[in-house]
Amino acid sequence: MKNFILILGAMALLASCKVVPAGYKGVRVYLLGRKNGQDTKVLDMGRYRVGPNKKIYLFPTFQQNFTWGHENGYPSASPHDPFLFQSKEGINVSVDLGISFHIVPDSVKAVFMKWRKDINYIANVYFDNLIHDALIHVASNMAIEDIYGPKKQILVNKVDSILEREVNPYGIIVDRIFITDDFKLPAVIVNAINAKMEATQIAQQRENELREVEAEANKKVATAKGESESKLVREKMQNEINILYANAQAQIIITQAKSQAESMVIQAKSQSDANKMIQTSLNDNLIEVKKIEKWDGHLPTYTGSLNPNITLPR
Repeated sequence: MKNFILILGAMALLASCKVVPAGYKGVRVYLLGRKNGQDTKVLDMGRYRVGPNKKIYLFPTFQQNFTWGHENGYPSASPHDPFLFQSKEGINVSVDLGISFHIVPDSVKAVFMKWRKDINYIANVYFDNLIHDALIHVASNMAIEDIYGPKKQILVNKVDSILEREVNPYGIIVDRIFITDDFKLPAVIVNAINAKMEATQIAQQRENELREVEAEANKKVATAKGESESKLVREKMQNEINILYANAQAQIIITQAKSQAESMVIQAKSQSDANKMIQTSLNDNLIEVKKIEKWDGHLPTYTGSLNPNITLPR
């Protein structure tokens, strides 16, 4: 019997204890209050006895991935409706989001003193309201095509920045807010946006095709221009060669004519000099010699009484 009582006592003692596991910080609260207002105490990893007027809250100090719409412990098994907001045109949009965050270990007490609740409450209620208000504020300045299209991540990033600004001073670090399901909006709006996107894509495709045609045409023009310019260059070079050849031929002709003229002048001068020499050499004796050379040895026959005398040279 005594052993049984001891076992029951041990079980009761264990039941009154709570474990702060690894990666967590505990906050033990004295529900009835304490002197000097010291009603809370931060606990490290370990096992702690919880009396009838005490309660321990657990706060994880590692990264938490929290997604609304799933069983997160608070409220119990309660599904979460997607976040609902409107674009600047007044079109209703909804989206499911999640959040990654962690608590700085030294800030656990400040977090508890701010909300006096556990982390599930902070995420399900405080984060929920804060994100919803941020979505309404940011999306009211964005067009529906941007929200549904390429700027959806810009919307989420701005909401992330707002949340960081609100909770960072308390030691809660928001790592990121992420989309767990696509944005949802009325089907007629989706069809209209998709039709416009398709028309834009077709127009872009036509524009690209036109650019390709223009590029090909410009290429052909450049090729033709290059060939034309090349032909002009070749013709210019040929003309220059022809001119050089004609100049060379003319120079040759001029040189030959000049040489021939100089030769004729030299010949004429030589003949003139020879004639001058012949002329100066003609004297009386030479004339007599020439006469003798021309005489055939017969005396001339005359009728009359005159008897000419012929004087021969000695």
